[in-house]
Amino acid sequence: MKKKLGIKLGGETENRTLIFQVIVVVIFALLTTRLFYLQVLKGEEYRERSNNNRVKLKRVEAPRGKIFDSHGRLLATNEAGYRLLYLKERKYTEKELGEISQLLDLTEESVERRIKFGEIFPYTRENILVDDLDEKEAHRIMEKLSDYPYLQVQPYAKREYLHDKLASHVLGYVKKISSEEYDELKDLGYTQRDTVGKNGVEKQYDYDLQGKPGYKYIEVNALNRIVKELNQRAPTPGKDMYLTIDSRLQEHMENYFEEKGLQGSFVAINPKNGEIISLVSYPTYSLNMFTSRFTSEEWNSIMNDKRKPLRNRAIAGEYPPGSIFKPILSMALLENGLDPERKYLDPGFYQIGKWKWRPWKRGGHGYVDFEKAITESANPYFYRLGDELGNTKMIKTAADFGMGERTGIDTPGERSGRLPDPDWKRKNMKEPWYRGDTINLSIGQGYLTVTPLQMAYAYSILANKGVAYRPHLVRSLQGKNETIVTKIEKAKELDYPKSYYNLLTKAMVNVVDAGNGTAKVLRTEGVSIAAKSGSAQNSQFEKTHAWIAGYFPAEKPEVVFVAFAEGGGGGGSVAGAAAKAFVDKYLELKGNNHFN
Repeated sequence: MKKKLGIKLGGETENRTLIFQVIVVVIFALLTTRLFYLQVLKGEEYRERSNNNRVKLKRVEAPRGKIFDSHGRLLATNEAGYRLLYLKERKYTEKELGEISQLLDLTEESVERRIKFGEIFPYTRENILVDDLDEKEAHRIMEKLSDYPYLQVQPYAKREYLHDKLASHVLGYVKKISSEEYDELKDLGYTQRDTVGKNGVEKQYDYDLQGKPGYKYIEVNALNRIVKELNQRAPTPGKDMYLTIDSRLQEHMENYFEEKGLQGSFVAINPKNGEIISLVSYPTYSLNMFTSRFTSEEWNSIMNDKRKPLRNRAIAGEYPPGSIFKPILSMALLENGLDPERKYLDPGFYQIGKWKWRPWKRGGHGYVDFEKAITESANPYFYRLGDELGNTKMIKTAADFGMGERTGIDTPGERSGRLPDPDWKRKNMKEPWYRGDTINLSIGQGYLTVTPLQMAYAYSILANKGVAYRPHLVRSLQGKNETIVTKIEKAKELDYPKSYYNLLTKAMVNVVDAGNGTAKVLRTEGVSIAAKSGSAQNSQFEKTHAWIAGYFPAEKPEVVFVAFAEGGGGGGSVAGAAAKAFVDKYLELKGNNHFN
């Protein structure tokens, strides 16, 4: 028995050894095959995956172009802003939630929402916890970052407006691109992380101000922290912008409106080239507030402000022009045979049947010719002659001078006002056009509305005796290798005889210089000023809107101005005083009280 048992045991051992050897060979064969697959066939792919986990592409934002006024004074630049980044994408632990909550003084629920739904940078996969850290808060967190290996404070170029509210409607502000803006601009190379202009020249010229972003390849560790920079391409800064605005005059007029408690607009244009010297809309608003985080209370205070500070009254406020429309009507009257020497009796009203239209002067203006009608703003003179002229010729001339159309200024949001005609009234009011509508239109009332910029444009045509240039706010854009200068564009050239303009200018000088003029407040030693005041009835305010428009020096104009105050009262006294404040400051800065 023992012998047989021994023989069996020996055979089993040999069999087991053989089986073991076969298994080992098979295992090694499989391992070799797998290693060959991984290292040879798939080696390049896995090396690339490894590098992608270690090396990342990081976008480098371009510095936004600076903005200067017409004399090179800096208005908008860039300062250091700070973001707080979470480096673990959307992964987190309860311990990390608690630590971040304590660091930022936020609830854990708030922190969790930010991690789960916060924006993540492409390529680097950094999650933005706080997009705009206060500088003091940023430095406090940076001092503690060694305790928070999953956090990082990232500096970036943040827009800064040196004078905060100055020229706020001219400049506009910047903010993160909206989804609608991204859809519109993505074909131009914009990304969902871009900051873009939201209003004013910041929006109009955003592409030039943006510059071109650069990039850098960075090596990161397991915690997604940067270990070193491997390669980079520097960004191209945005072009610097030089405005036509003189910030000293702009500030002076904004301060004037604030001191007098007015809300409205002031526009000054160089009629020789269309450059806007000053474009005021008051009240203004804080630009730096919009570039930073602000509370819902701050936002509500702006939106609920009855004065509507975000509204650009200079280009988008539409108002009846009142008597500053009379020079435009005068061109139509002269073109259609008016004898400026002929006198008409103003008994204190103009009557059609039972309807009477009265002048501002109780008892009327007596016998009135063209010059006296402009000087004293005698309504019945224009009632009568406007009624005789009819609406068709009046409306045509108003259109010639830019009523009812945008001027084409280089800033967004301009409105066209309203130049009504019988078709418009039939369509919108469901009524026919009456003679009374023509009479109201003759003194700039009724359905006619204009913007302050439109009236400055119209008076530029008067000042230039038939020519107007496209109004513009930007003189040039200057980059490292390129300068773009705004082209001076002749926008209007009318063929009315020069004698009409001369007659009108002489009468408008009397508005200022004559004892019976309505804008005597504008008298300035050494300078002849042509102007027309106006007071426009409206349904929004108890008092009339106050207007004045004009140009100086009358014989060779270099400035056209329009002052407007909502519900301000008398045009000559209120708007005229505002225009006088501008004239005095302009002459002070010019250094003398006469023109060569």
